[in-house]
Amino acid sequence: MARHFFNPEGLVWKPLGQLGDLVMLSLLWGICSVPLVTIGPATAALYDCTVHGVRRGEDGLFSRFWRTFRAELRTGLLTTLLWAALLGGLFFLRALLMRRLGYAGAGGAVGMATLVVLLIPTGMACWLFPLLSRFTFSVAALSGTAVRLALGHILRTLALALLTLVAVELCLRFTSPLIVLPGLTALLWSFLIEPVFRRYTDPSE
Repeated sequence: MARHFFNPEGLVWKPLGQLGDLVMLSLLWGICSVPLVTIGPATAALYDCTVHGVRRGEDGLFSRFWRTFRAELRTGLLTTLLWAALLGGLFFLRALLMRRLGYAGAGGAVGMATLVVLLIPTGMACWLFPLLSRFTFSVAALSGTAVRLALGHILRTLALALLTLVAVELCLRFTSPLIVLPGLTALLWSFLIEPVFRRYTDPSE
């Protein structure tokens, strides 16, 4: 029994090792995201390492992070600026609408309805950087592919958006989730996104 307990591939140490990897990747993501405009390439690197390192157990996790971050920096930065402006504008318009309707007592129902509508572009943005981590795109091609995949897999897209908004809300309310939540969110993303990617990378499926 002791042999199984101390086995690095056992039921105790393997999950602990994966949790440690998620914490370290989350910290790397946070450091690389400090300039804000680098959130995109940092997310591409985080997703790539989560799939290859945490899920598949491949070696060289942290060198892979920096390699992917540098490789996708230019496209990821421009894509971040484009989609941040788009999503920021949409959420700003929603905030203005809520402020105007709040005095009339209609803000609650309309607020929920507009939030549901905004799940779609938010979910589209969630496809961007996993795509960038796996395939080579221009900014325009990356955005177009993300939109097509998001609309073609709308339930997955809505789930991605909900996961992301919950993670953002938790990190805004409490500082401590930042230690692991970025990596955990990328891990949960991968269970929704990887089955779709396999259809394009594995001819047998």
